[in-house]
Amino acid sequence: MVWGMSLPSGFGEFFPMGNFEAHIDSDDDEWGDRLKAYYKEKMSEEQKALFDDGMGNGPGAYSYYVAQKFISERGMVSGVGKPPFCPIEAHEPPRSFVTEKGYKSLGSLIMLNGRILAVDEALKTIIERLEPGEHEFSSIEVRMPRNKVYPSSYYTLFIGQYFDSFLPEKSKRESIRNHGPSYPNYYSLEQSKKGVTGLALAKATFGSAHLWRERAFREWLICFSDELQAEIAEGGLRIPKHYQIKQITETVS
Repeated sequence: MVWGMSLPSGFGEFFPMGNFEAHIDSDDDEWGDRLKAYYKEKMSEEQKALFDDGMGNGPGAYSYYVAQKFISERGMVSGVGKPPFCPIEAHEPPRSFVTEKGYKSLGSLIMLNGRILAVDEALKTIIERLEPGEHEFSSIEVRMPRNKVYPSSYYTLFIGQYFDSFLPEKSKRESIRNHGPSYPNYYSLEQSKKGVTGLALAKATFGSAHLWRERAFREWLICFSDELQAEIAEGGLRIPKHYQIKQITETVS
């Protein structure tokens, strides 16, 4: 079996409200400010030119580019003239996420601003054991009001596998919407149980993978194997709602 999970749609234990590297009494995005400062102070002129549009927007363009790295496939580009997404560099991950309110509990997999994912130590351990070296993790501290630090360790998660196993002709029409002739290979997903269970994926394409994304849906759908789902359930880990996807095993021409 294969499982699918769409991104959380509302704030809560799987999508805490807050901001990266912010002060407790401020909602400023200091992660973005730090990246902009890096652009201005430490990047070579050659590197700066990759983001400079001639109108002074280079620092912001670089900050946005870094945030997109966490949800985009390596080597892809976000637009004409844009640099391809390369591996995350040591100075680029956000160091903390500051929530606007206290949380007694958070899921083992959560979504932060910009659709960036984070996992706790237990889930990270499972993923690394099943697919060592396939995905990237960076430590991120979750802070709350009154200078409290959430007791569990969290790590941003970059999913390192993208596949084209989605079969629109085998999926239910009401589950998906094509983006039209300008983007024939991209689809929107109905963010519900009905939407996820109406999808069909080719087993021959994703093979023995345990955690991946489908190029057709980019960051909006997370897929994982039956083995990964079983270990999550056995460990009592809480993740957003997820559902079985139709797995097509016959050869697809």
